[in-house]
Amino acid sequence: MKSNLRVLSIIAFVIAVPSLIITDWYYKGYGIFMMFIFLTIGLVLDQIIRLKFPVSVGSPLNNYKINKILNIVSLVLFVQSPMGLIYGNKCIDNLGFWTMAIMICLGIIINQIAANKYHYTIEK
Repeated sequence: MKSNLRVLSIIAFVIAVPSLIITDWYYKGYGIFMMFIFLTIGLVLDQIIRLKFPVSVGSPLNNYKINKILNIVSLVLFVQSPMGLIYGNKCIDNLGFWTMAIMICLGIIINQIAANKYHYTIEK
């Protein structure tokens, strides 16, 4: 399972650049969106590997898992925030800036909730 997830993560990272080129070739302006989607998939799969197969376990275990899941959500928000800027501005002027700002602020808030409410200690 671990090796399958790692291979899928690497494949997602490798597919990111060709997807940019191919998608932009056929659908002008949407290649970067596909690239960021595949980069996000690769990062999420990598974080799932770290969640399911940790090097060291946190105590309490429930807090450890919830903390890691919330950190994955905040990671997705941080990585996808440029997409909010680019494609939000295509819809309405300045919508992209506010979408990006909200995504970043929400990511920071979720990260702080994970760190403060679901605190854990590492057991060796």
